[in-house]
Amino acid sequence: MTDTATPPPTLLAGLRVVDLTTVEGHVCGRILASMGADVVKVEPPGGDSTRGTAADADSLGAARWWAENLGKKSITLNLEVEAGRELLERLLESADVLVHSFTRPTLERLGIDHAELSLRYPRLIQAAITPFGLDGPHSSFEATDLTIQAMGGHMYVTGDDDRAPVRVGVPVAHRHGGAEAAAAISVAYYERQVSGLGQVIDVSMQECVVWTMLNTTMTWELTGRNEVRGGAVRRERSSPIYTRLVWRCNDGLVHFVPVGGGGGRSRVKSWDRLVSWMESEGYGAPILRAKEWNGEHQHDISQEEYDALSAQIQAFLLTKTVAVLYDRAVVDGLLLAPVATVPDVLASRQLDDRQFFRVIEDPALGGPATVPGPFARFTRTPLVPPTRAPRVGEHNREIYTDGLGLSDDELAALTATGVI
Repeated sequence: MTDTATPPPTLLAGLRVVDLTTVEGHVCGRILASMGADVVKVEPPGGDSTRGTAADADSLGAARWWAENLGKKSITLNLEVEAGRELLERLLESADVLVHSFTRPTLERLGIDHAELSLRYPRLIQAAITPFGLDGPHSSFEATDLTIQAMGGHMYVTGDDDRAPVRVGVPVAHRHGGAEAAAAISVAYYERQVSGLGQVIDVSMQECVVWTMLNTTMTWELTGRNEVRGGAVRRERSSPIYTRLVWRCNDGLVHFVPVGGGGGRSRVKSWDRLVSWMESEGYGAPILRAKEWNGEHQHDISQEEYDALSAQIQAFLLTKTVAVLYDRAVVDGLLLAPVATVPDVLASRQLDDRQFFRVIEDPALGGPATVPGPFARFTRTPLVPPTRAPRVGEHNREIYTDGLGLSDDELAALTATGVI
């Protein structure tokens, strides 16, 4: 018996996206593809320089390319030559969206003019994802994710207060820029159904980073002080002492704030349960009950007292595994959580129960790969499960021959001359 059930509609079914982004903007197309858009990734002949191959698929750069380009199609096109730019214009005739990550000088060199494209293709939505936006004194600057984190304020509030600032461990500027561009494109597509017109979307990754700093910018406005940097050890604005947030245990790390940092009755309950547990196993040092460590008098604690107390807590935690600590935390209401490694995340019971991760087959990666699934659940228009990243130029024939009507001879000639 054949299953003839019609698949449910997707959010962006029928939307054609021409994706000219470099590594800075790849996430945008990945998100649009997961919402059902037909995303055509345009690569130079030979493929993106950050793509990697099966031989180096375990390198960080290659892994990132594959992860950020799931679900897309791939064509090759040389935008540095006139014939390549003419083919791009033909692609845009049937496209709904053009997204790129070119700074202003690159746009000028390639002859891509947003105003001119708007006149020629009035329904086209154009999105630019650049380090600092398309205007202003930095609009011509290239920048790495690290540079944008630094200039957006993220680095200053990341890390331990007594050490130099550090970067966030993933490319948050690129990810936020791509994600917010995808959201803006979706809204512009909705608006186009009302007005019939496309528009230009200018996404500055620096502004995306600053947008995530809402509490820190408001702290400055209200108090004239920078937000306190918070890493494994931090000092609350209202506290004179540094408290530890990340603790070593027998086989890993846990996040735990047993003393200080507010928390009200939940913090008091968590502390009382921890002390009882420690005492039951012979770790009941007198200092544990020497004073009111939480509650209204917690800010009277000196750094010397806290350090002596934390030494007792650390000694106890080192006798326990992450699993034992977490299981006890769930039962007793301890304000403790594992610092999960990637294998821990992949083995998460919560994520497994929600069937979050999906397995894709990709021989180029040596076999099946587990990847994050849809980022949200929709009851009527579900997101599209991820499929493997495309091979270089895998869809040239589909797009150029079936889509634009080029003959096999024309396709061969364009390939031979390095246009595609």
